[in-house]
Amino acid sequence: MRLKKIAAIILSFLFVVLVSGQELPKITITDLQDLPAEQGSDVSLGYAGMLGGLQNDVIIAAGGANFPEALPWKGGKKVWTKNIYVLDDGKWQLSDTKLPIPLGYSASVSTEKGILSIGGNNESGNTDNVLLLSYDKESKKVNITEYPFLPQPLAFATAEIFEDYVYVIGGRNPKKSTNSFYRLDLKNPKNWEKLDNFPGPARAVHTSIVQNTGDSKKIFVLGGRNETAGKKSEALSSYISYDLNKQTWQEEGDILIDGKPSVLMGASTEALGSMHILVYGGSDEVLFDKLENYGLQLASKPHDSIANKIITERNETLNNHPGFSKDILAYNTVTKQWFVDETLESKIPVTALAFSTKDGFTIVSGEVAPGMRTPKVQQYIVADAAEPFGLVNYIVLAAYLLISLLIGVYFASKQKSTDDYFVGGGRIPWWAAGLSVFGTLLSAITFMAIPAKAFLTDWSYFMLNMSAILITPVIALVFIPFFNKLKIQTAYEYLEDRFNYAARAFGSLSFILFQLGRIGIVLLLPSLAISIVTGIPVDTSIMIMGVLCILYTTFGGIEAVIWTDVLQVIVLLGGSVLAVIWILTHTEMPFSEMVTFASENNKFNMDNFDFNFTDTTFWVVLIGGLASALVTQGTDQTIVQRYLTSTDVKDSQKTLYTNAVLTLPASIIFFGIGTLLFIFYTEMPNKLSPAISNNDSIFPWYIVRELPIGVSGLLVAGIFSAAMSSISSSLNSVSTAYCNDFHKHFRPKVADKQLLKIARIATISTGIIGMILALWMASSDIKSLWDQFYKFLGLFTGGLGGMFLLGMLTKKANAKGTMIGLVLSAITIFYISNYTDINFLMYAFFGLTSCFVFGYVFSLMFKEK
Repeated sequence: MRLKKIAAIILSFLFVVLVSGQELPKITITDLQDLPAEQGSDVSLGYAGMLGGLQNDVIIAAGGANFPEALPWKGGKKVWTKNIYVLDDGKWQLSDTKLPIPLGYSASVSTEKGILSIGGNNESGNTDNVLLLSYDKESKKVNITEYPFLPQPLAFATAEIFEDYVYVIGGRNPKKSTNSFYRLDLKNPKNWEKLDNFPGPARAVHTSIVQNTGDSKKIFVLGGRNETAGKKSEALSSYISYDLNKQTWQEEGDILIDGKPSVLMGASTEALGSMHILVYGGSDEVLFDKLENYGLQLASKPHDSIANKIITERNETLNNHPGFSKDILAYNTVTKQWFVDETLESKIPVTALAFSTKDGFTIVSGEVAPGMRTPKVQQYIVADAAEPFGLVNYIVLAAYLLISLLIGVYFASKQKSTDDYFVGGGRIPWWAAGLSVFGTLLSAITFMAIPAKAFLTDWSYFMLNMSAILITPVIALVFIPFFNKLKIQTAYEYLEDRFNYAARAFGSLSFILFQLGRIGIVLLLPSLAISIVTGIPVDTSIMIMGVLCILYTTFGGIEAVIWTDVLQVIVLLGGSVLAVIWILTHTEMPFSEMVTFASENNKFNMDNFDFNFTDTTFWVVLIGGLASALVTQGTDQTIVQRYLTSTDVKDSQKTLYTNAVLTLPASIIFFGIGTLLFIFYTEMPNKLSPAISNNDSIFPWYIVRELPIGVSGLLVAGIFSAAMSSISSSLNSVSTAYCNDFHKHFRPKVADKQLLKIARIATISTGIIGMILALWMASSDIKSLWDQFYKFLGLFTGGLGGMFLLGMLTKKANAKGTMIGLVLSAITIFYISNYTDINFLMYAFFGLTSCFVFGYVFSLMFKEK
C-alpha cells in the first residue's frame, strides 16, 4: 500500500507539471536599442552594408553607407563611414577606434579571434582589404589587425566559416560580378587559396549559409544578381551548393515558391535547426529591373525632354516604392523543398548586417526601400517546435505510465528471493522473455533514430539489423548452452570459471560503468526529442522515466521488467503499423508512385559493395553489425539475463529466436516509416517545423502533429516506455552483476534475504546515479564528454566478445594470455579510432578479432598448468 501511495503522489505531481505548459508564438521579434545617431546629428538614419557580428559577448557593427543630406533621387550623396559601434549590456557605444578607411558592403564572418571583414567598397571603388576586428572586454576597446589581401578587390561577396577555413564566394570586382571562390586557412593565414570557380552565372548581392544535409555539410549560395558595368544585369532565382566533405559544387535549380521561381537579392540567411535554412526578406527583380532600365536610359544621354520624363517616372517609382519583402522563406536541405514559413507585419531590411546568436537571429540596420535606411536592431526567435500536448494526450500518457507502475506493484509480492528477483524463479515463459529481449534492444533512441536515419539518408543501415538475425545461430548453439549448463546468474561468472576472477571482475565492472552512462544517455536523448515536439520540459521527462523505472524495477524485479517490456513492444509495434497506414492514407501520391519516387531519390540504397572500410558500405555494415550483435547478444548481461530466466536450453533458444523473428518485420516497418516521412514532408514541407534541432524528433513530430488525439498520446507514452524498458533492464542487470560478481565474492556467506535487500539498494542507487547524470548533461549541455565516455568504454566491449570466444572455442587460451589480448585489443581500437578513418561500425569487429588473435597467441607463449 505504501508503494501505491507513493506512486499516486508522484504521478499527480508530474501530471500538474506536464499540463502547465504554454504555447509559444511562432516567431518572436525583440527590439534591441536602435543604432545611435552620428555625432552632430539628432536623427539616427542607420546604414546599409554594415560589417560586424558577435564577438566576445558583444555585438560589433561598423562601417556602412547612407544618404545623410537627402534621398539620392533628390540630390543626396552616398556617404560611407569609418565608425564602429559596440552593443554591450544592451547599450550602443561609439568606439574610439575607427576603421582605417570608410567601408561598406564587405563580407563578414566571426572567428575565434574576432570578426573578419573581407573586401567591400567606398566612394573610391572596391577594396581587397581584409581586417580582423576584436573586442577587449577589460579595456572596452576594438582592436584592428590586417590580414592577407584578397587576390582581387571584391564587394557584395559572402563569407562562410567551416572548421579552420574561411570561404569567400562571388562578389563584384570593379567591372562585373564574379564566380570567384577563395579559401583562407585560419591556422596559417598567409595567403588566400583560389579554388575552382562555382558553376552557373556569376553572383553578387547574393546570400550564403552552411547547413547540414542528410549525409554531409554544404555551403548553400542563394540568389543574387549577375552584373556587368554599363549593361543590363541578370537577377537570379537559382541556387547552388558546395559539399564541404567532397569539395564539389552542384547546381540545385531554382528557388521555387508555389511552383514559381523567386529572385532573392540582399537577403539575410539563417541556418535553423538540423536541416532548414531561413531566408529573411530580400528584393525581387520587378522594381529593380524598372529602376535599372531608367538608369541605363539616362546613361545613354537622351534629349532633355526625354530625360526629364524618365527622371519624373523614376522619382515617382521611388517615392511610391512599397519597400522590400515581408516574407521569411524556408528551405529543407533534405527534401529540397521551399515554402513561405511566415509573413511579418513589417518590411525586412536588405543589405543588412545579420548573424545568429544564442538568443536568436539578429538583424542590424539595413535598407527598407531604395535609398532609405533603418536604425532598428531586431532579434528574431523561431519557436515553432513545441506546443501544448493536449489534455487527452496527457491523460493517456499518465494512464499508460500508471499501468507500468502497477505491473511493478503486482510482482512486488512475488519477490521472495534473489532467484525471483534476478531470474524470475522460472515463472517467465520463453515468449515473454523473447519479447523482452526485442524490447530491450528496441530502445526509444532506436525507435526514433531508425526512421530519422532513413528520412535523412537511405536504407544503408538496414543490414545492421539483419546481422542481428544472422548471428542468432551462433548465440543459440555456442553461447546459450554454456550459460545454461553452468547454471550461472551473470554472463561474467563464466569468465571466472574459464579463466580467473580478474577476468570476471573486469568484464562485470566494464558492464556496470557502461550501463551507468547508458542510463544517463537513454534518459536524456528521448527527453530532448520529446521536449521539442510536446513542450514537456526535459528535466520533467527525465524525472518521470527515472522515478517510475526505479519504483517498478526495485520492487518488481526481473518479472516487472519483462512484462512491462511486453506491453511496450505491443504498443510500439502496433502504433508503428498505425503510423504507416496513416501516412499512406494521408499522402496524395499513390503507393506505386511512392516507390518510384523513393527509388529515384535513392532512398532504398543499401547496395554499396565497395571494399571501403571508411564509409557505410554493405560490407562495413554487415561485418561490423555481426560483431556488434555477437557482443551484445552474447555478452551483455541485460540480454543474457533473459536467457537465464528459462529453465532449459531449448526455452532460452526460443527466447532468442523470438527476437530474431520480430527483428525483420520491425526493421522493414521502421525504415519504411523514415522513407514515408520523406515523401510526406516533400509533399507538405510547411508541416515540418524549421525549428526542429534534433533529427530524432522527426517521427515524434509526426506522431504529435498528424496522428489523432489520444493515439499520439499513446505512442508518445510508448516512447517513454521504450526508454524505461532499456533503463529498467540496465537497473536490474547492474544490480544482478554487482550482487553476484562482487558482493557475494567478498561476502560469500551473506543470507539470501539480506542479498535481496542489497539488490534493491543497488537498483535504487544505480537509478539515482543515472538520473543525476542525465540531469547534469541536460543542464550542462555536455555532449562531447559523453561521446568520449562511450568511446573509451567501447575500447573494451569488442574485446569482451573476444574473451568469451576464446573461452568457448579454444582449449589452449589461458588467463594471462587472454588478459594481454584484451589490453592489446583496447590499444588497437584506440589507434584505429584516433588515427585512421575506419568507420566506427568496424570497431567491434577489430576489437573482437584482435583480442581473440592476441589472446590465443600469448596463451601459447605463456602456458599455464
